[in-house]
Amino acid sequence: MFFLAETSHFADKAHAAAEAAHHAVEHAEHAEHASHGSPHVVNWVTLLAKAMGDTPLAHALEKYEKVIFSLIIVSLISLFCFAVNRKRSLVPTKLQLVLENIVLMLDGLVASVIGPKGRAYTPFVGSLFIYILVSNLFGLVPLQNSATAYITTTAPLAIAVFFYVQWIGLSKNGFFGYIYHLAGSPKDFFGYVLIPLNLPLHILGEFSKPVSLMFRLYGNVMAGHILVAVFLGLGLQMLKPTGLPVGVPLHFPFLFLEILVSLIQAFVFSLLTTVYIAAMLPHDDHEHEHGAGHGHGAKHGAAHAEVHAH
Repeated sequence: MFFLAETSHFADKAHAAAEAAHHAVEHAEHAEHASHGSPHVVNWVTLLAKAMGDTPLAHALEKYEKVIFSLIIVSLISLFCFAVNRKRSLVPTKLQLVLENIVLMLDGLVASVIGPKGRAYTPFVGSLFIYILVSNLFGLVPLQNSATAYITTTAPLAIAVFFYVQWIGLSKNGFFGYIYHLAGSPKDFFGYVLIPLNLPLHILGEFSKPVSLMFRLYGNVMAGHILVAVFLGLGLQMLKPTGLPVGVPLHFPFLFLEILVSLIQAFVFSLLTTVYIAAMLPHDDHEHEHGAGHGHGAKHGAAHAEVHAH
């Protein structure tokens, strides 16, 4: 009876948490729609939409603004990689050297958390890092915008991570191994007794991870845009009485802060994704690669990295 009561209690908690997450997403979407009224640096899409007036094309530009900037980012990254790959050689050019160093850095990040077999997941983690970093920095270019400053972009990224991690858990552990992992991987009698407690908590934890990822990235990038817009507006207001079409560059120091934040947020998103993948992999993978002691150390290091990333 005690465990039934506890299970019911945690089920109620899980239901309440799910409802809270649902309301949080709704509030975030409302905040995103309301952000058009908040300070924000103007971009060429909104200027073009205003110039077209009340027309279907103008409304389409406003509606799909985030999609447009996402396509621009994907196109720029694809063109850069295609140009480098087309002229690759044994004696690398400067662009090839830059791209190779980026790949080596990302491969080192994934391998340091998961181990040598983690290189199989470098393409996924690396794609996330490059897309998020370029998108974050692209918003600092005059008349451009960051797609990652909107929940409609960060939510799909986080959802993609969620399903990818769950797929890894099912494919590497099997269905029963996956459930065993969610149950806390019990090893003794007390571990099995605590399954009614651990199972709902682990399931709730898996669903909370994408929520954390999307709100962290969205909140930091959007806050940075608003910060730059506020000080840019103040700089324009200071010279407005003179009639000059320029302002005091009060926002300039914050651009360097935004560059740092853009890099950190891309790194944190990628690092946490790697940690989530490592947590889903069978323990034997780490034990065969590094030995039993190193396997335990890899898990401990992944958990340590997650704590610091948060």
